[in-house]
Amino acid sequence: MKAIIIGASSGIGAALAKIMAAEGYELGITSRRTEKLEDLAAQLPTKTHIQAMDVTKTEEARAAFLELIERMDGIDVVVINAGVGEITTRWEKELNIINTNVTGFAAIANAAFYHFQSQKRTGHIIGISSLAALRGGSRIPSYHASKAFISSYMQGLRYRAIRKKADITITDIRPGFVKTQMTDKNDFMIWAATAEKAATQIFTAIKRKKKVAYITKRWTLIAVIMKILPDFIYSKIT
Repeated sequence: MKAIIIGASSGIGAALAKIMAAEGYELGITSRRTEKLEDLAAQLPTKTHIQAMDVTKTEEARAAFLELIERMDGIDVVVINAGVGEITTRWEKELNIINTNVTGFAAIANAAFYHFQSQKRTGHIIGISSLAALRGGSRIPSYHASKAFISSYMQGLRYRAIRKKADITITDIRPGFVKTQMTDKNDFMIWAATAEKAATQIFTAIKRKKKVAYITKRWTLIAVIMKILPDFIYSKIT
């Protein structure tokens, strides 16, 4: 099996790369920071291809993605993990969140879908969304909205695959709090999982070809509560 992980230099992406390599996957790993990728590749027991990529530069990122697929002589799995988040409502910061989590995500997901469809081969696309996709949030509205976009886009691709009779599996991963470099300044985190624990459950969801998976599993209950909680209560805690 061959897989590409977009955003593999640290956190969940790096932890997932180690798990998949241990399971025998040939990997393509991407990030803006190639030195981090080189350090990671040196730890992996399987053949690993490194590709510099900034998903906010969408045309360059798509070209690099397709070139990496060609270099690997085809792939089976794509994990789109590149994403940013920061507690802010400053426009400059929000724009970066949107460019990365929305435009950058869609650019790669679209390229992956059409690659699998054009090659008429089995494919699996995994997008890392968030529990935050379920409702808006006052502290970081652009992040919640960007993750809602990811989940909705993945759902749309799933329906498109069905309509086109394409053998493409779509998995929407929705983590709760995970201890990563991105969340190290977050002063409110409950049930925070390590990146390694989150990656282990993500890999299980990939193997089972789940449509939607909450990471860790306990967040499934919180997701149900979030969906039904009245606005007058939710608005006070978000």
